[in-house]
Amino acid sequence: MGVERKWFCTCGGTPLELEIPTTPVSEDEVDEPVCRRCGASPSSDPRKTLYYQDVETRED
Repeated sequence: MGVERKWFCTCGGTPLELEIPTTPVSEDEVDEPVCRRCGASPSSDPRKTLYYQDVETRED
């Protein structure tokens, strides 16, 4: 069993799970999830609309 952190953004009023971008922003930056509505990420959340949940995952 492991724990996976899922990030959500409430910029549109309802929670939306953040996604890892398919195209890298730059080679120097680590891939981190981004909101597809407003562009917020865990390292850049000026409106304070992000939150996370730790979800237990099962390894079969």
